[in-house]
Amino acid sequence: MEKSNVYVILAILLLLGGVVSLGQVGATYGSVVNRDATNEARGILNSNFQNSLVSAEFTGVNEQVLITDHSAAGFPVDGSTYLVLSSGDARYVITGNGSYDVESLGGVNITDGQPVTGANAYDVAMIRIVLRVPYGATKLSFKWRFATDEIPDDDTYQDFFYSYVKFPDGKKVIAATLPNGDIPYVGPIAPYVRGTTPNDGVYLAYITNQTFTATVDVSGYQGKEITVVFEIGDTGDDIVDTAVLIDDLKFNVLYSAYIYNRMMAVAQVWTIYFFRLHDEFEEVYPNATAAGVDNETLTRAMELHNNATQIMMEAWSTNNLNDVKLRVWGAIPTYPKMHLVRRAYVTEKEAIYTLIEAIEKVSGG
Repeated sequence: MEKSNVYVILAILLLLGGVVSLGQVGATYGSVVNRDATNEARGILNSNFQNSLVSAEFTGVNEQVLITDHSAAGFPVDGSTYLVLSSGDARYVITGNGSYDVESLGGVNITDGQPVTGANAYDVAMIRIVLRVPYGATKLSFKWRFATDEIPDDDTYQDFFYSYVKFPDGKKVIAATLPNGDIPYVGPIAPYVRGTTPNDGVYLAYITNQTFTATVDVSGYQGKEITVVFEIGDTGDDIVDTAVLIDDLKFNVLYSAYIYNRMMAVAQVWTIYFFRLHDEFEEVYPNATAAGVDNETLTRAMELHNNATQIMMEAWSTNNLNDVKLRVWGAIPTYPKMHLVRRAYVTEKEAIYTLIEAIEKVSGG
């Protein structure tokens, strides 16, 4: 059915007050929300890099994002799940909802939001994932495949998939591009699609003829936080759907996952030793005071103790020392700054030795 005919039918139905089921026309989906997208992020993160996750946020309508284990179009790539991000209802991308998608979710609209043409964007869904780059990492990568019900040779409807990485120094790098270097949107996607339905389990009319790998250089940001953004949107209308399948978000590192995990284990050990010393300081300091250790030494030891505490919190990216205990065992997924973990441990150790030596000196030991 031509797009213009669909619009005519919808207009007639509205004028006549008719009630006809056409896909999900008239369905109510709730308001636009910002929510915790931790589950979505975990669903596409490679199993070796779950601890790199710092935070995640979804903007859009709930139905536009889906983590699923339903096999479709070569997904999942890694693990048992992958992400479907859609300008419509993500469930229908892999389950179907009739012969033609004619739904509007009333989602986020962005003026001039089309990243290539600058046209207005409708029903935009966006996931932002903050990751800490592991030491030894050279590249960030993920797998993606673009699908749409728009007609690829119709330049009026330029639905898009836009993915980029934002770095802490303000640098922004586009992540997902077609082989010709274009950001994927309906216009230039024509050479890369085929028109059978369903396409390997994807119920949209057109799909890229292969799964692509997005790659971004992160070698200059080891140990720092970066933000990966995935965005899908309609252009020209807010009805006909477009979607992207995403999986296997990971870092390429110079060392193996075994070494990566060993480094995490070392960080955990140093942190545990730090807490033992931290507790010991709380016992030794009053004893030093009672023994008559001079104020200069007590002040010096307390400064070391406080500095060690601050360094350890910075190492685990928190301002709450109790929070470090959760992070060290992965309850809050964080990859620590190894050099700071070590420095905190050494500094706390120096604080205690300063007190013990002063006590021994005062007592004549």
